[in-house]
Amino acid sequence: MLIQRYKVKKIIVFLLIFLSGCSAIATVENKPIVKLPEPAERYSAVQHTKHRPLGDILFLLAFSGGGTRAAALSYGVLEELKDTHYQVKGNDVRLLDEVDRISSVSGGSFTSAYYGLFGDQIFDDFKDVFLYKNVQSELSNIVLTFSNFVGSLFSTESRTEKVIDYYDKNIFKGKTFADLKKTSPFILINATDLNSNSQFVFVQNQFDFLCSDISQFKISRAVAASSSVPILFPPILLKKHEDCNFQKPDWLSRAEVQATNKNDLRLQESINPLNFYLNKNNPPYVTLLDGGITDNLGLRTVIRNINLSGGAHKYYNKVNQNSLIKKVVVIIVDASTESENDIGKEQSLPPLSDILSSVTNIQLHLYNTETNILLKNELNKWIQSISTKEHPITSYLININATAIEDVKNRNYFNAIPTSFSLEKEQADMLIDTAKILLRQNSEYKKLLVDLKK
Repeated sequence: MLIQRYKVKKIIVFLLIFLSGCSAIATVENKPIVKLPEPAERYSAVQHTKHRPLGDILFLLAFSGGGTRAAALSYGVLEELKDTHYQVKGNDVRLLDEVDRISSVSGGSFTSAYYGLFGDQIFDDFKDVFLYKNVQSELSNIVLTFSNFVGSLFSTESRTEKVIDYYDKNIFKGKTFADLKKTSPFILINATDLNSNSQFVFVQNQFDFLCSDISQFKISRAVAASSSVPILFPPILLKKHEDCNFQKPDWLSRAEVQATNKNDLRLQESINPLNFYLNKNNPPYVTLLDGGITDNLGLRTVIRNINLSGGAHKYYNKVNQNSLIKKVVVIIVDASTESENDIGKEQSLPPLSDILSSVTNIQLHLYNTETNILLKNELNKWIQSISTKEHPITSYLININATAIEDVKNRNYFNAIPTSFSLEKEQADMLIDTAKILLRQNSEYKKLLVDLKK
């Protein structure tokens, strides 16, 4: 008993030292530039559409946070879309090839970034590279080995750098945003900036405010920022440089006028963070953590971009290159769970782990619900503004989540899978199959498939 107590105390002391440690100095990898990238070199939705026109379907996927669970569900949706074909003017077309945008958060960003970099190769090796691998254990071995732990006490390098190095070598192979395929969907990786109190999106328009070129920025660092869980891993820093003569863009000035004239508080909340970066009196660094803090579904990026552009009609004219859109499809892959605990079952007070888990779940579900309702309302407004009698546009909002799992046993199994970067092969395969089944059974998805045959 004494030995057990000694071990427990030793572990507690170890963790306290580990979590406190000495102050780390962040590695800053976004390099300053003298001149912003030329239009043809920009990583932006507008430029991407020039290489990959929208066609008659505007197709968006949103991958939520939730560790490897989210990555596996997202992968399952990609695989189902790959295996779903329909005819266009006598030609066989995969539904996956119609996807134009993927917006992702945290665990979902591993799947979106990998697909954006390697395309169909994801169906050959992503399971072994990430889904079946105990990434959490390997990261723990890297960070918590005795030599690394002792070394960290005398080093100012952030633990997160070891995580980034692992992702870079083992998953993303040193690739940067310049390596994202122009023929793949446009990938939006989302994080949270603690300085501006807002969502941070890895696109050139965001990097303009930092006087930096995103094309040379590593995918591994962006995904690490998107999935950097508070407390467990220190934030990732970017620096605001001031040597490219960047001025407030016209679209931002117009948005300010619109927000004032219409007393649009939501639009103003999107404007404030951008003005924060323009104020030279504010801190010179951007401090990034898990994207799920500000938006666990990856949907608010889409809403924000359209609103900042002046509305759906202006955004449509801006990104659309001589295409006649007939359908707008949004598939939301929501990996959140409804895990059970023993809170309230006894007079004894619940453990801290149950309290933290419940608090997180409550906040997550309420915020996800509000985001879904907001998108549904906004989508209806957007369709009305760009649709005409001559060219009507139909929208399909498809939500994939655990609440739609009909079998109670399977739903409980799903909810019991932890939010971590470690899954058993059986769990990963179950999640992939679940995503496929949920997509096939979704009434809006069925309607889409029927309409595609017309």
